[in-house]
Amino acid sequence: MLSIIPTPIGNREDITLRALRLLAEIDVIFSEDPQTTKKLLNMYEIPYHSKKFYTFNSFVTDRQFAMYVNLMKEQHVGMVSEAGTPGLSDPAKELIKHCWLEQIRFEILPWANALVPAVVSSNRDTTQFAFWGFLPKKKGKQTALKTIIDSDYPIYVYESVHRVVKTLEELLALGFTGKVMVCRELTKLHEQYACGSISQILEKVAKGEVPLKGEFVLGFDAGAAPTPHWLENTL
Repeated sequence: MLSIIPTPIGNREDITLRALRLLAEIDVIFSEDPQTTKKLLNMYEIPYHSKKFYTFNSFVTDRQFAMYVNLMKEQHVGMVSEAGTPGLSDPAKELIKHCWLEQIRFEILPWANALVPAVVSSNRDTTQFAFWGFLPKKKGKQTALKTIIDSDYPIYVYESVHRVVKTLEELLALGFTGKVMVCRELTKLHEQYACGSISQILEKVAKGEVPLKGEFVLGFDAGAAPTPHWLENTL
């Protein structure tokens, strides 16, 4: 059996009682970074020295993956990412696919991710929106950006801090005139929400008022006119 266990994305209090119980009970844990997971368990005073940890990321070999599938068939395994919900735009999705293929029982615990706070924080109707995970780095990126410009509903993406400015500049060059939502370091000490036109946001970045640090969620709403003033909320 496989349990997908979300872990906090910044605030240590953002974990469920069910997640804590499973992390204490399960003896086999798949993790993007076992050392990070051990620190997390230590934070919640969960003994881990008798547990077996296996690194699971995009670089596992076919042989390793086959071993992991067998472990899920034979034992109760927990899967955690470095932060947030495994399987949401990360390699744990492959485990879920094989659970379906191999008829392995699984459960998905709800809770921490950066997408939902970003969507809820929007001041637009979000009964319809799209989530694309990370944008393509090269091949397919221009096509994706043009789709954002033509979309009738908001589109949310995760973006690397190193590519935020480039992505915004490319959208601006392609003629995007809608509203952009920037959500940075969600649930963490320096959490920040901001919205406006691309030019407004790039100006704030240049001034250091939106630091290029941490984790970013970007929301693009081509159908919304940019607000005539800058809105931001930093906790």
